[in-house]
Amino acid sequence: MHLHKLIYQFKVLVDKKTFTSAAEALCISQPTLTQNIQRLESALEVSLLVREGKTLSLTVYGEHLYQHGCLLDRNYRQAMLDLDTLKRNHRHTLVLECGHAWSHGVLFSLMQDYMQTYPEVRITIKNSNSVLGQQHLLRGECDLALGAIPSAQAQISSVHYLPVFSTRFMLFCAEEHPLTDALSITTDQLNQHNWVVLKHESEEGGTDDPLLCTIAPERVRFEVYSVSTAITLAKQNRCLLALPLQLEQEALSRGLVALDIAEAFTTFQTGIMYIDDVLKYPHKKAFIDTLISSRDRF
Repeated sequence: MHLHKLIYQFKVLVDKKTFTSAAEALCISQPTLTQNIQRLESALEVSLLVREGKTLSLTVYGEHLYQHGCLLDRNYRQAMLDLDTLKRNHRHTLVLECGHAWSHGVLFSLMQDYMQTYPEVRITIKNSNSVLGQQHLLRGECDLALGAIPSAQAQISSVHYLPVFSTRFMLFCAEEHPLTDALSITTDQLNQHNWVVLKHESEEGGTDDPLLCTIAPERVRFEVYSVSTAITLAKQNRCLLALPLQLEQEALSRGLVALDIAEAFTTFQTGIMYIDDVLKYPHKKAFIDTLISSRDRF
């Protein structure tokens, strides 16, 4: 038997003052409790109790162990309360992490339908890239990560990956930009101009994206976390801006123009990432089903 269980039984014995009362509280027999206390003393190589007839008193070792036993018991109870609170919160929340192609697309209209079915659920949306989304799934910091599906070699065995739609980057600039009328623009030409780089709120590090192209650091004029801000800065400062295909209409409606690139950027699958634990909650599984059944709307 693990020592922490024996320490708990010792703590109950001290509280109840007799083996009979303690054994009853622990739902074990009195001989079993006696043997367990002896095992504890043997394992610790100290005497914990002084037995004088039916009266029990503590040795100096017993006094110290009792204090720590009370602390262990309080910590255990607090841990159970905290976990219960966390479980209750999970029953009424849905935490999503997603990239810009999701958060500015059809996702919001799907949420309207979903919220009519689950009006009591509070949805939290965090902006993140796929790498961080997977890490946060494993740490329990989000329920679903929506973003680029990594290659098979980069996938994590405990994470499930469900592709929903294909996308790719497009490049945009203001109508007055020197590249507006250029044809088959090369990477070298792109790196002769300044950029607005659209990042994710939880993203740190460099600006390179393997699905885009290499951007010279000295050409990054702005790093922003908002699609609306990125479009405004690109338009006002004649900078280049890369956006997912799903944001093309928003960019065009705000006055940007699409550039003619010599080599099209890689098309990649984007979708849902989750771990098994999320399937325990009907409202979370239902949101996955909602996204899957709405593939044709993306």
